[in-house]
Amino acid sequence: MAIKRFGDYDKVKTYSESGEMLPRGGYVCKILDAKVIDNSYGSSIKVAFDVCEGEYKDYYLGRYTTSTREDKKWPGTFLINLPRDDGSEKDGWTKRRFKTFVECIEESNDGYHFDWDEKKFANKLIGMVFNYRQWEMNGQVGMTPNPARPATVAAIREGKFKIPEDKLLKTQPAPSIPAGFTQIDGGDTELPF
Repeated sequence: MAIKRFGDYDKVKTYSESGEMLPRGGYVCKILDAKVIDNSYGSSIKVAFDVCEGEYKDYYLGRYTTSTREDKKWPGTFLINLPRDDGSEKDGWTKRRFKTFVECIEESNDGYHFDWDEKKFANKLIGMVFNYRQWEMNGQVGMTPNPARPATVAAIREGKFKIPEDKLLKTQPAPSIPAGFTQIDGGDTELPF
C-alpha cells in the first residue's frame, strides 16, 4: 500500500517555518492597539504590537496567520498595570514601570505627548527588549519570547540595552518518566543491569 499524496503538500508550512521563536534581543515594534482591561491585579493596559523592522518584521502577524487554532488570538501582547495610587511599595514599582513605558513611547515618536488616552498609543513606535519566559501547561514545559521591558527606538537601533535573565518557573515540574521505566530514589541503589 502506498501513501496517498495530499493536494497541498507543497504549500504546507513545516513546524520549523511556522514555529521559529523570536530570539532574545531588542526590537523596534509598532503598537497596533491599546485598551484598558480589568484583571486579577486590578486594571491594566493591554497592548497589542508587532515587530516592525529587521529580520523578524511582522513576526506576530506570521504566528497569527499560520495558527490553526479555532480560538486564535493575537499573540503579540503585553500588559502594563495601572497604578492604584495607594502609596504601597508595589504601587511605586507599578508607577515607575508605567512612566518608563510612556516615556519610551514619547521619546520614540517625534511630537507625541501622552494625554492619558491609551487609544492614541496605536501606530506609535516603541523599543522592546525580549528575554524568554518558561511556561507549564498540562504537564508540558516550554519557553516563549517575553517582552520583558520597553526601551526607546534609539536604544534598540544603537544596541544600548541589556537583556534581562530569562523568567523561569518558581517550581520546576517533576520530570515525566517514560512508560516502562521506574523512578529509583536514593543515590546508592544499584541498577539491575
